Amino acid sequence: MSDFRFIHCADLHIDSPLRGLQAYEGAPVDRLRRATRDAFQNLITLAIDEAVAFVLIAGDLFDGRWPDMSTGLWTARQFRRLAEKNIRVFMIRGNHDAMNEVGQRMQWPDNVHELSCDSPETVVLDDFNTAIHGQGFANQKVPDDIAAGYPDARTGLINIGLLHTSLTGDPQHDPYAPTSEDTLKLKGYDYWALGHIHLRRTVNEDPWIGYCGNSQGRHIHERGAKGCLLVTVQDNRILPPQFRSTDVLRWFETDITVAERDDVDELYDQVRGRLNELRTDAEGRFCAVRILVTGACAAHATLVTRSGQEEVIAGIRNIAAEFDDVWVEKIKLRTSAPVDVERLRRGSDLMGDLLRGFDDVIDGTDAEVLEFAEALGTLRTKAGHDLQQADINLDDPERVREWLRQAESILVSMLTEAE
Repeated sequence: MSDFRFIHCADLHIDSPLRGLQAYEGAPVDRLRRATRDAFQNLITLAIDEAVAFVLIAGDLFDGRWPDMSTGLWTARQFRRLAEKNIRVFMIRGNHDAMNEVGQRMQWPDNVHELSCDSPETVVLDDFNTAIHGQGFANQKVPDDIAAGYPDARTGLINIGLLHTSLTGDPQHDPYAPTSEDTLKLKGYDYWALGHIHLRRTVNEDPWIGYCGNSQGRHIHERGAKGCLLVTVQDNRILPPQFRSTDVLRWFETDITVAERDDVDELYDQVRGRLNELRTDAEGRFCAVRILVTGACAAHATLVTRSGQEEVIAGIRNIAAEFDDVWVEKIKLRTSAPVDVERLRRGSDLMGDLLRGFDDVIDGTDAEVLEFAEALGTLRTKAGHDLQQADINLDDPERVREWLRQAESILVSMLTEAE
């Protein structure tokens, strides 16, 4: 058997609808919607350039039911690019493209093999002395440990498991095909190609078990470089996977801390410099950036008013417009007045009482915070739309705490200025 390479990818979510983009100021809607296709094209090009033996897709090739058949036709064309180079594709369905979710049928080129959704299936590649084991999702919800039913390793072969799973659970993800690291190890496979978790992560190194992450970040919670894993098999042994980026748009969240003497102009200078840094980090890709501005600073005198906030937010977006490869997704202003708030908090006057009152609510349990929010029934009724526009959710204790910290900052500024 000659040495060879393969690609492990997952969660491509081709043609993900990305709903609600129009609500974002100046969002590059077409570029964002096209990103999943562009990233998949990059992955196909990578497979061809690296002359891999095959590509493994560990679920969620698609985001759900296709809006029309053009999604399937376009994907088939990409697979044919691999077929022209004798590169095979082995894939399973995940929770987003489960059999009952994506019912449309497309006749894939002969180089594409979709493993069964009914029971574990094994494909043996004699040319590469390799056995690929896997099972896709027949339904979106798979509460059972399907990996436990995978066959044991084939003796004398390189054994690869293909699985869409949340493993033993992840607070950011619902449980899908839950299983344990020990269960996977006991199968005796050389490599487990996992999908479902969009964050690239190595679970175990020998045998290698892990997630490649998704091929393209789709929102602010999918930040950083995205792509796939390029894996080399040498002397009948799997070498550590190498990450290869395929994304065309990269998401960033950045904090800008404004110093005490800094005014709005100094804030703008920092923003301009930081955006330039992120453009370098993006390595030529389009940048989608969320900015958090913090610090006890002179600029807070402007930011404490609604009109001042609107002016500064517009100013920051105007700076981003200087670059043709940057879009600011959201700006959060969390500055405070340059005063000793802790000294005020310890005071025996009205200011001290108010600040300690804020603390009592903020430091309370989630139930106590929500009880406080529930008492604001009149505010919900009269200013529901304004609360939504300000990104304030009175049903989320953490968002209520964040809102109260902002209110505390505004109160301190107004009262200290009045004094």
